[in-house]
Amino acid sequence: MLITTLMVTSCTSLTAQNSKFSRGIYLTEQDYKANKLNYNLNNDDKMVLNEFLDGKNVRLTYHGKKIKLAKNEIYGYRLNNQTFRFYHNEAYRILDTAGFMLYSHQTLRQQGKGYKPLPQYFYSTNSSPMLLELTIENLWNSFPEQPGFRYSLQNYFNKNGNLMEYDKPSNMYKIKYLYFQQKQVLAAHPKFQ
Repeated sequence: MLITTLMVTSCTSLTAQNSKFSRGIYLTEQDYKANKLNYNLNNDDKMVLNEFLDGKNVRLTYHGKKIKLAKNEIYGYRLNNQTFRFYHNEAYRILDTAGFMLYSHQTLRQQGKGYKPLPQYFYSTNSSPMLLELTIENLWNSFPEQPGFRYSLQNYFNKNGNLMEYDKPSNMYKIKYLYFQQKQVLAAHPKFQ
C-alpha cells in the first residue's frame, strides 16, 4: 500500500537557513529552464508548501505581502539548493535534466509493523509534461526511436530497482550514460536513424 508522504513537514513555515541558497517559485517550465525565480525569496520572506492532506496551494509572505498560488498553476520551487516540480499538486525533486528528466518522490511503504518513507523514481521526456514511474517497460515505450537505448536497458538492468544506479567516477547515472551512448552512435552513423 502506497501512501503519499510529506515532502516537507505539514504546513511548516520555511525560512532561509543560509542566504547563499536561492529559494522561490518558478511559475512556468520556461522560467525553470531559464533559472528565473518569479518570487525570489529573501530572509524575511516565507513559503508554506501545504503538503498535508493534498494541499492545493502554496502561500508566500513576499516583501510583506501575502500571496496564495495554486500548485496546479505553477511549475515548482527551489529550496535549500534543491529544485522541485509540482505534478498533481505534489512535489517531485528534480534529480537530473540531461537528455530527459529524472525525479524522486517520497512515499510511505509498509515495512514490518509500520510505514517507512522511501524514494520512488519517475521521469519525463522533453515531449511530454507527464511524469511516469521509472521502469524498464515505461522507458522502452517512451523511446521507440532509440532501439539501442532500449536494448541496453534490457541488457544492463535486470530489475527496475537498479535503474537509479550512479557511477561516481563519471558523476552520472548509468541510465543517462546508456542514453547518451546511443545518441553518439546515431550521430556517428546517421544511416541507422
